[in-house]
Amino acid sequence: MKVSFLKSNLSAVAGLLLTLPGAYFFFINFLNEFGIHGLYNAAQPLLNSLGAYESFGWNINLLIVFGPVIAILLNMASTLRFEWITDRTFIDVHLRIQRRWPNWIIIGLGGICIMTLFIYLAGENCR
Repeated sequence: MKVSFLKSNLSAVAGLLLTLPGAYFFFINFLNEFGIHGLYNAAQPLLNSLGAYESFGWNINLLIVFGPVIAILLNMASTLRFEWITDRTFIDVHLRIQRRWPNWIIIGLGGICIMTLFIYLAGENCR
């Protein structure tokens, strides 16, 4: 019996849509810290209207923090394949990881976003 969780193309598109807001937010803030203020100043009114600088709640902060996590889970579920065969004497279980490059790129981008967030949180709170 073969079990596949999600379609590869659908999870790649959904993962990209979940990861891009966080990646863009981290990118413009990174550039702003190094003196390149153009993208940050252009996006600041939109981010203010979406509640990015308010306390954590039902605003874009949820998408920035949990979007990459959900994207990684969706894309991991679409690249993993479980197969098992049962007989009277044995159960044969295989875990296969497929080479679907769009999904692995989304997993990498989501991982970079999560790593950036943790480095920021560690640096900000460990002073």
